[in-house]
Amino acid sequence: MSKRIVLCVSAFAFAASALAAPVLAQEGPLHINRDARFAVIFPGEPMVRQITYTSRTGASVPAREFFVERDGARYVVTVVQFPDGRAEDRRAVEHAAVGLRRRGEVRFQAYADYDPGIPGRQLNIFETGGRQLRASVYMYDRRLYITEATAETGDLAAIQFEQSIMLLDENGEDVDREGLELVLAFIGSLFGRILP
Repeated sequence: MSKRIVLCVSAFAFAASALAAPVLAQEGPLHINRDARFAVIFPGEPMVRQITYTSRTGASVPAREFFVERDGARYVVTVVQFPDGRAEDRRAVEHAAVGLRRRGEVRFQAYADYDPGIPGRQLNIFETGGRQLRASVYMYDRRLYITEATAETGDLAAIQFEQSIMLLDENGEDVDREGLELVLAFIGSLFGRILP
């Protein structure tokens, strides 16, 4: 068998497994909330409650918490809608990250913008009792999004939850369209090389 055929078959197998993996690993449905402008894979149907969030200036701001509690694990998306101020505020993101960092030993932290101009943080924190908190904070269009997955170390549902967060625009589309288009273009070019 020629080296080219082996490479093509290997690339096809990799692409097929990459495309199938999210479907096979998915424990729960993609929860899409167009009103709060986010989508995420929860490991069950989330409950919702109104809470009050304390901003960096000390103001009390109404927020909604979407959450699932299952087998001692907790998966939460908190959406804080700021009535005024900057559409994307790095100081608000940092304020939320500070609160998360206080919950344990920070093992990983990245200043990770969701998309250029949309500030964010990703954190991996080990809490007392051996639990792991996987969290992210993003701000888009005066909405602060805080995701928290608190579970046993290596919990697959927590990893999936953490990695699946999508911020939506007013039309219900992922604001990271460029990233999605790059992935689709890569997959298309990969299959274009493999298939006649």
